Amino acid sequence: MQEMWKTFFSSGPFIPHGHCYLWQTPLVWLHLTSDSIIALAYFSIPITLVYFISKREDLPFDWIFAMFGGFIVACGITHIFEVWTLWHPTYWISGTMKAITAMISFATAILLVDLMPQALALPSPAQLESANRLLEAEIVERQLAEAALQKAKEELEIRVEERTAELKCQTQQLEQALSELKQAQSNLIQSEKMSSLGQLVAGVAHEINNPINFIYGNVTPAREYADSLLEVVNIYQEQYPNPLPAVKEKLKSVDLDFIKSDLRQILISIKKGAERILGIVKSLRIFSRHDEAEMKLADIHEGIDSTLMILQSRLNANPGFASIQVIKEYGNLPQIECYPGQLNQVFMNILANAIDALEEDSHSTSIATNEANPRLIKISTQILESQVVEIRISNNGSEITESVRNQLFNPFFTTKPVGKGIGLGLSISYQIITARHKGELQCISAPGKGAEFIIKIPMSLQ
Repeated sequence: MQEMWKTFFSSGPFIPHGHCYLWQTPLVWLHLTSDSIIALAYFSIPITLVYFISKREDLPFDWIFAMFGGFIVACGITHIFEVWTLWHPTYWISGTMKAITAMISFATAILLVDLMPQALALPSPAQLESANRLLEAEIVERQLAEAALQKAKEELEIRVEERTAELKCQTQQLEQALSELKQAQSNLIQSEKMSSLGQLVAGVAHEINNPINFIYGNVTPAREYADSLLEVVNIYQEQYPNPLPAVKEKLKSVDLDFIKSDLRQILISIKKGAERILGIVKSLRIFSRHDEAEMKLADIHEGIDSTLMILQSRLNANPGFASIQVIKEYGNLPQIECYPGQLNQVFMNILANAIDALEEDSHSTSIATNEANPRLIKISTQILESQVVEIRISNNGSEITESVRNQLFNPFFTTKPVGKGIGLGLSISYQIITARHKGELQCISAPGKGAEFIIKIPMSLQ
């Protein structure tokens, strides 16, 4: 075995190929150069194939390229041995390399035959070009469809935006209409309420007016008659100082001297009471404004006083509550053009709320505190330089917080318990001042200073 390997790698009795070429230099160089170039070419081709396979991972049968690479490398080695055997006659090694090349080439040929149907099944360049054209057409068609879809989407979005804007506008209109409807309903309720109150007050004033006028008109004649009768009694006593026993007994029982002194006082009290009732009737008629035009020249102070008269029972002291003192600081106001009945309604709402606030404070404080800090309502009027009448109504109750002030004139907003109020009074008042009289109504409040309502209305509505 060892002898065989020695023979395999030794030159043996063979002579180099150069002897066959008679060592002619041109011929040796021809074979040397040709075989070297062929070997280099063979060795470069597998490098290119490896690079190609690495860049094309999608090849369906890349293994055949590996077989071709092995075959080409083997061929290159055989040409290297051709150069080697020019000087070294190791023909066993050269032959073995040729045998290996033959096996690789034969195996490649067999596999290539088996691969041929698959290779033939691959599309031709014309087929690929046709498929490419079809694919491009399909891409264009899809792009057109996508463009049409995008256009339809944009048109749909525009329509949706337009419809949304229309719905939003309609919603706003409906909300405004609902708000106006609620406001009209609240105005109608309050107007009907005040109209009924005005009719009731006017009716009561009318019913009281006739009998009180009768009483007041007969007080003076009754006093004159009483004076005449008393004068007759005095003359009778002077002329008959000693009356009959029956008359004398009657005089003692009726106490004639007391009747003489008290009768005049009774008649004077009746007259004063009748005058007081007549004043109340006048105030009721002024407050109701039932028999006057809706817009006219009116005395603001007269309307405030009539409202205070209506609320007098709430201003007076009650069990558990001290009286509320009203301080008036009236300026020199002329009659102004206004809706007096509606202004009286505003005065009623603001003053009633002030009384409610003071009563609520009385619940939460002790009697000693109430006596130390008497409850006050202050009313002041003046004319501003811009020919605007300013009316201020304040109380020394609790502070109105900013959150409440921001909603104070909203319809149906109230801080009162259920059944105490429905939140329409100040809302209606705000509408009367701002819409009907083109004025301003605001509320200011600070800790320890209660609340103050400021009314500003022009002296003329023209």
